[in-house]
Amino acid sequence: MIAKEWSAEDYFTKAKEYEAQNKIDEALYYYNEAIALNPNLIKAYHSRATLLFNDEKYKSALEDFEYLASFNTENQYFKERAICNEKLGNIERALELYTKLLLLEINPEAYYNIYRLVELYPEFKTSADLNEVNAFISTYIDEQRALKFKEAAPNEDLDQRNAFLDLYVSLLPKNSKYKYDAYVQKAKAEIFRYRLCFDKIFREQVKKDENLTENELNKKYKYNSKSLSELNVIYAIQKFNEATRYATNLDEVNYVDNEVKKIVQMADK
Repeated sequence: MIAKEWSAEDYFTKAKEYEAQNKIDEALYYYNEAIALNPNLIKAYHSRATLLFNDEKYKSALEDFEYLASFNTENQYFKERAICNEKLGNIERALELYTKLLLLEINPEAYYNIYRLVELYPEFKTSADLNEVNAFISTYIDEQRALKFKEAAPNEDLDQRNAFLDLYVSLLPKNSKYKYDAYVQKAKAEIFRYRLCFDKIFREQVKKDENLTENELNKKYKYNSKSLSELNVIYAIQKFNEATRYATNLDEVNYVDNEVKKIVQMADK
């Protein structure tokens, strides 16, 4: 029996001891007592939320994380809240939180979760499609954040790489020195993906260069021909043309012109 004069801190300390011993029920009891004595003991809410989360008690964990996020401007617990909502079947809310996490922290894991959930629940595609997050993008335009998206872009999953590059382009400030590079990278990624899907000679050359079988090539790049058409070629040319607006020398302009000529020749074949 614990003496009545014990403080919230005493209960909190006891809860941590039980948690270290993996005695979940006992730890939760003492966290509850600590919070009952001191409703402003934030560390107790955080510890209890984490314990509940790890014990897969997602409904109760979400209540604590929502409370913590309501006044904490530095840590909004987007990941934990997203996972809890997903586990509880609140898919649209989970997608919204994963999207916020992605744009705030450039968290590739968040993107993969969005991609996975949209495949499982296509009815939510419009609310999670990364091409439709302009409301967020207009708020978070920032050069360093954009560069992180470029760094995080996967090299081998082409559909996902293009989504990251879309965000790289969108998040750059209007007069950023990286605009030229962004449009060139985006155009090149579009053409590579298109050619891998529809250009047999090109695909055979990639297989030869990388010593891959057809199945290994498909597995490595995970490209989806169903999502592509001739419009992707037109889009790539548009991006190359955008790049010339930000070119800083004639060599850059000439490079773009040559790339566009190659694309036109490819399309004419």
